[in-house]
Amino acid sequence: MLYMCYSNLNEKNTVGVKKKIRAQCHAFEKRVGRTYYTFFAGHTFYLLHDDKVVDRGFALTKKMCNDIALEWLIKYAIKSVYIRYSFSDVWFLDFLEELKKRCFKVVIEFPTIPYDGEHGCARPVEDRYYREQLCQHVNCCTTYANYKAVFKIPCIPLVNGVDLEENKSKEYREKDGSIILVAVAIMEKWHGYERVIQGMHEYYSNGGKVNIIFKLVGDGEQIPYYNSLVERYGLWNHVHFYGKLEGKELDNVYDESDIAVGVLGMYKVGRQSAAPIKTGEYCARGIPFIYGYDDVSVTKNHYFVQQVSNDATPIDINKVIEFYKRVYSGKDFIKDMRQYAMANLTWDKILATVVKYLSTSEMNCN
Repeated sequence: MLYMCYSNLNEKNTVGVKKKIRAQCHAFEKRVGRTYYTFFAGHTFYLLHDDKVVDRGFALTKKMCNDIALEWLIKYAIKSVYIRYSFSDVWFLDFLEELKKRCFKVVIEFPTIPYDGEHGCARPVEDRYYREQLCQHVNCCTTYANYKAVFKIPCIPLVNGVDLEENKSKEYREKDGSIILVAVAIMEKWHGYERVIQGMHEYYSNGGKVNIIFKLVGDGEQIPYYNSLVERYGLWNHVHFYGKLEGKELDNVYDESDIAVGVLGMYKVGRQSAAPIKTGEYCARGIPFIYGYDDVSVTKNHYFVQQVSNDATPIDINKVIEFYKRVYSGKDFIKDMRQYAMANLTWDKILATVVKYLSTSEMNCN
């Protein structure tokens, strides 16, 4: 199988994407056989297997990447293609048409739906025209939201997988009367963490007594905005900025926190459902969390999660306190969340339906 990616996986902002692709490839290899993946960097299109470069070709455009990929499919006797979608143009449609003529099984993964207006779509007008023709060449797609079809292509909804080895179980923090919240992310507008800061401001303005601490771990474009809110509301004793942390330092922050904060601003990008990677990581860590959308990975019926509205409303800190009291009432939530992640959120489990499609479907031929 060939996992096609057009991104430069050597850049700092694609570390998470590379980690995800490698994990997916390892899961595919167990079930469908030898799995290669590609990426594009420095006018070169690379073919890798097990993180080692197998082949490479000079390329200046996506069309040239597609032409090289077709050569590799023949050269290495590959029968199926899993494509991480970037955008549609006439060359991409021609590539898909050629794959169909040659009877390759093809699945397109849409990392984000909808994606209009996001930085991932470099050619919005061209893309909007040609993406409506994708369904003529592809019979299956995947995405990380509850869609039955995307651009009229039948869809297999996925969740983001988690590496249980990289995300160790947190330790229980000794109760001291305070409640410590933590959010770990590259701070983008859709994270919506201003809702927590605004909620804390309202809570203390109305006489709130519980010591609430909000730890923000990570960098990103929203940090100056969050800083300005903390300054405006005088919350420096309650909101702490840690910057990017990894390894033992990140483990320690999780151990010294009680509740995690998931994405709270999906409404800003027009999304109602999603499956952010952090959901799996929070479950693997065993830290209860709040979130503001319909999560494909978990449902609001699980006692260790609390769903809030998907809008700009400040977070009601009193409800967060109630959630904390319910979860920290003697339940072994760390064990329960870890077991849930193990049973539902590994890539082997998540990709099982895609593997079944690739193994049993008819060849994608005219």
